[in-house]
Amino acid sequence: MSEALLEQVINGLMMGSIYVLVALGMVLIYGVMHVVNFAHGVLFTLGGYLGHFFYYRVLDSYLLAIVLAVLSLAVIGVLLERGVFRPLAGNLRNQVIASLGLILFLENLVVALWGANALQWKVPSADRLVQIGELRFSEHHLGIIVVTLALVTALGLFLKYTRFGTAIRATSQSQEAALVVGIPVRRVQWSTFAIGCMLAGVGGALVGPLFLVFPQMGDVPLIKGLAGILLGGMGSVPGAVIGGMILGLTESVSTLYLPTDYRDSIAFMMMVLILLLRPQGLFGQRMRGED
Repeated sequence: MSEALLEQVINGLMMGSIYVLVALGMVLIYGVMHVVNFAHGVLFTLGGYLGHFFYYRVLDSYLLAIVLAVLSLAVIGVLLERGVFRPLAGNLRNQVIASLGLILFLENLVVALWGANALQWKVPSADRLVQIGELRFSEHHLGIIVVTLALVTALGLFLKYTRFGTAIRATSQSQEAALVVGIPVRRVQWSTFAIGCMLAGVGGALVGPLFLVFPQMGDVPLIKGLAGILLGGMGSVPGAVIGGMILGLTESVSTLYLPTDYRDSIAFMMMVLILLLRPQGLFGQRMRGED
């Protein structure tokens, strides 16, 4: 493997990891509540800002700052589920309108609290280098990949082997059947929403030290996360993981052959192709009545 290709593969895995964290949260929420939360990108942004705040104003510890930011996003997720999305259950149009309104509200709240200017976030891991062959990568780049792999593995084991994970899977298949067998569907819903928001918060807190923290930092990960979901299959957790990674790798490797200005257009081209050729995605199931 050439050095240039290896470099882009590592970069692709890192960016794909960010897309996976966003896509996973959206897939979990959609699977349980059938809500497409377009405000998920702003929750990613809040993860960056809250992590920055806790790091510089409270703890001076990157790990603990991430933990506090993620716990804060869990609380915000519960409030959003109970206060916004639960009253609109079953009304897809109003849910979409509400999520778009949340984007405006939360982005303006961020500007009111932290200002419109981008914030720098410097942590030691972003400056430390790890050598792979002749190439050097920041420890933070590789850390994002490792943390995402650990979270994906932990989530998979949680959903498959724990009682509450089984309840989440049962609720995603049929809320009515879950109620019949005694599963606390309401608790499953707000817990799943909290987990989805936590994953978005982790993504924002991880990527913040690599780039600037600014009010619209979650917009691109939201679009790429949606593209990864469509690629993998709507409602499929493995599909979200593989779709996000494929998208990140394709974008990065494409820069070896195409100008970097075309990198973001890769996501849109893949979205169009998958909708035309396989609308259910790589791991999704074709619904009865679809052409």
